[in-house]
Amino acid sequence: MNTEATPIVEIQGLHKRFGDNEVLKGIDLQIAEGEVVCLIGPSGSGKSTLLRCVNLLETPTEGTIVAAGHDLTARDADLDLARRDIGMVFQHFNLFSHMTILDNLVVPQVRVCKIPKAKAVAEARRLLAEVGIEGKEQAKPSQLSGGQQQRVAIARALAVKPRLMLFDEPTSALDPEIVGEVLAVMKGLAAEGMTMLVVTHEMSFAREVADRVLFLDGGVIVESGPPADVLANPKTERARSFLHRVLHPVD
Repeated sequence: MNTEATPIVEIQGLHKRFGDNEVLKGIDLQIAEGEVVCLIGPSGSGKSTLLRCVNLLETPTEGTIVAAGHDLTARDADLDLARRDIGMVFQHFNLFSHMTILDNLVVPQVRVCKIPKAKAVAEARRLLAEVGIEGKEQAKPSQLSGGQQQRVAIARALAVKPRLMLFDEPTSALDPEIVGEVLAVMKGLAAEGMTMLVVTHEMSFAREVADRVLFLDGGVIVESGPPADVLANPKTERARSFLHRVLHPVD
């Protein structure tokens, strides 16, 4: 990670309101190329809204966002082009249910990136092997487990060669016994140098993989720092209370 380089994500003065409800209250954030940043915090703190603003699934009320070289809040922003460089993985997979697993990866490459089909098929097979889905290319999503579907969703996002990957609670819809297989894929991406912004409740993943952890509450970044600082030695009572409940749920 080169922290001296131009940030791959630069957010300034980000506000987001839904009617009278101000969900984000002035977020400033920079992410360096190759950095893994985990967003943690209670429900309703603004984590997912912040993530969705980074590829304009939610339109900011105020502020600017530059991500992967694209000024997303400019009037003339080409969002289709920007989203080629910004992959996103959701809680509930969002695979094309009527397509085979192979076609889920081939179609975006052909339609979005204009890649010849033969090359797209080869890349799709390579990515499916990389996430451990060999032999399932002709299956439909409904024939796979939740963990397998989420790994396919990650492979599909990677197929268009993004510079930045966004993950919105990628394991929250999974049974506990298959969470590890998705986290293993994400750890592999981090090890390869992929820039990642991850909303997660998996504190062990944040502790092991993140370069930085941000604790959000009430639409603001309350704490930011290395995992060892934020998770093991939080400075604010709000963060201490949240982490105690998460890390010691039976206390």
